[in-house]
Amino acid sequence: MRFKLKSQAFPQKRVKSLLGISFDSSLRFFCDLIKLIAWPLSGILLFFTARRWLFIFFALMPGRTTDKPVDNNRNIPSVLLLAPVRNEADTLPGLLPALEQLDYPSAQLTVIFINDGSTDSSESILQAWTATRPNWHILSLSQNQGKANALNLALSRFAQGEIIAIYDADERPFPSALTYLAAPFADPQVAAVSGRRAVSNPLASPAASYTTFENLVHQMITMRAKDRLQLAPALLGSNCAYRRSMLAEVGNFKPGALLEDSDLTLKLTAAGWQTRFEPEAISYHHVPESVGGYWKQHTRWARGFADVAQDQTQTLLARKNLAPLLRLELLIFSMGYLDRLALVAAGGLALLGSRVARWSVAVTLVTPLVQVMAALSLVRAPLALWRRIVWLPVFFGLDIAMAANGFWGKLLSLPQIWEDRRTRQ
Repeated sequence: MRFKLKSQAFPQKRVKSLLGISFDSSLRFFCDLIKLIAWPLSGILLFFTARRWLFIFFALMPGRTTDKPVDNNRNIPSVLLLAPVRNEADTLPGLLPALEQLDYPSAQLTVIFINDGSTDSSESILQAWTATRPNWHILSLSQNQGKANALNLALSRFAQGEIIAIYDADERPFPSALTYLAAPFADPQVAAVSGRRAVSNPLASPAASYTTFENLVHQMITMRAKDRLQLAPALLGSNCAYRRSMLAEVGNFKPGALLEDSDLTLKLTAAGWQTRFEPEAISYHHVPESVGGYWKQHTRWARGFADVAQDQTQTLLARKNLAPLLRLELLIFSMGYLDRLALVAAGGLALLGSRVARWSVAVTLVTPLVQVMAALSLVRAPLALWRRIVWLPVFFGLDIAMAANGFWGKLLSLPQIWEDRRTRQ
């Protein structure tokens, strides 16, 4: 009996010992794995952060001077202004007077409204305005074609215009906006120019204020710096202009694209031409005021960037004519919200105890605050907007969730989300 009890005790101790060794080994392996992942992930975050600080520096420093508006007496390029419209009866009364007040020479300007299958009174409103204006026309489409297809149809039917300007129905351009947009085309290497799209309702809600911060940082920091560094500032899709010949060479607007402007940014630059940002070409537009509207809009953008990355990355890598720094910046741009996903992953590692991840996350989270403050300073924003900075943490978290949702939709090939202006509120 004693022998039997003794023989039973030995295996129990051995099992406990083996379990202890196994647990310790698994724990060490898990810790080593966290360290292995944390270093490269933190490197990605710090790279994106350093890029943002570089843009802050160049945005605040004196750089390229603003191009002078075209001389009204000579060298005036002809412009075909396209305004796609779908069920915009509520917004047209604001757009039409704004376009009429553009100080571009009327003999060099043709305005085309593309009625993209509207079912409201948009057609009748447009007919009343264009009836007495000889250079204003309507292209009526019986069925909704989508923005890119509608623009391409207009280009095929109207041959006027060396320069193609685009204005969405909710834009309210300053009278000088088109004149400033046309000025950079004096350089024959310039293929497209974006003006500044300012927000008309920045204090309407916390969501509108946060979108305003994003807008200011993207344009007055990132695009302003990239223009000065000649790193292909992005095209914004409205309050923008293209050189018609170069637009045609890259296939015009991509049908079905969620972000046709981003697609063209990469195509035109990869073809060896320049894009420019002109902050004096100012137009105001309305942004979503509800969290739901913000979520839908930004998820659409994240999905659009995923589509652009899929379509353009291989082409960019193959282009030997691009300067290395420009190619790198275009690749970063095509990846869109990748840094948000890296931040989520690093945050998870920080919670698991990684000091490297913790520090990289901390530095990454401070940078957007500095960007916003720099952008607000550049435009001399009112004090009321500065106070809305308190909402940054909340909406930055939503921004990260939205980016993840957009890429998840791309991975699962979920149906694309199209933005309806009537649902923005």
